[in-house]
Amino acid sequence: MHTLCVTSETGRLRSVIIGYPDNFHQVPPAIINETQKQYYFGPNRPTREKVMAELRCFKETLTSRGVEVLQPEPLDGVPDQLMTRDIGVVIGDTFVVTQMARDSRRHEWLGLLPILDRMQTQRVIKVPDDIVLEGGDVIVDNGRIFVGLSQRTGPEGAAYLASYFPHFEVIPVPLKQLADGENVLHLDCSFVPVGPHSALVYPSGLAHMPAAITEAYDLIEVTKAEQQILATNVLSISPTQVIARTCASRVNAALRQRGLEVIELPFDDPPKTGGSFRCCSLPLHRD
Repeated sequence: MHTLCVTSETGRLRSVIIGYPDNFHQVPPAIINETQKQYYFGPNRPTREKVMAELRCFKETLTSRGVEVLQPEPLDGVPDQLMTRDIGVVIGDTFVVTQMARDSRRHEWLGLLPILDRMQTQRVIKVPDDIVLEGGDVIVDNGRIFVGLSQRTGPEGAAYLASYFPHFEVIPVPLKQLADGENVLHLDCSFVPVGPHSALVYPSGLAHMPAAITEAYDLIEVTKAEQQILATNVLSISPTQVIARTCASRVNAALRQRGLEVIELPFDDPPKTGGSFRCCSLPLHRD
């Protein structure tokens, strides 16, 4: 297994933990976000068979491009283990076990223990129980850590990272809340860097746009409809390659106009749980 190293959102991906789909909804799901409320009770609810097929395609795509792909150990009693991004984040050479807001997800990180044990002397820290910090709200890119102040993560989560990683500039990014008419669960549902100097952004989802975003990135704006299909939630596997949903055609065209190779994959059922490619992946090593 590669050493831990993540200092950007777009460096060539060498090693990643993706979601484990085989036990999807083997126990009744806990409804913990607005997207699940929309899909879980209708005729188009996500199925175990389709989730497994789409994660298998995702895994094969990564492996075929030279990425080491790991998956959590299956756990009993959890509704799903798809969104590995939320339960951990690598910052520099340190693995941060995050702290989930909802009880139904607080034990998911235990599925990572066999992988963490293999890291041996590498640095692993765990966010204290009284601080909510979810990985979908953390974006590490070129000396900065952007932290979404979201439906989940609060200012104390950003303060924790600032205290532990003094060599990074920690930038809180306040997101609009449900009361504001916006359903932006995590920062990576509204802002994700891509390519050498670009970023996907849903401006209406941000309560405030930090200068660090407007000055550092060529912004590709997405619409509300595109945000709702998680068009921002792509996974970069190199500075010139991005994995994205097939249905985000206009956004994918904008990425191609900036010289990026967009690898379009069918990915319809995992997003019905609240996350897409970025949410389903936890990078361990990027060049």
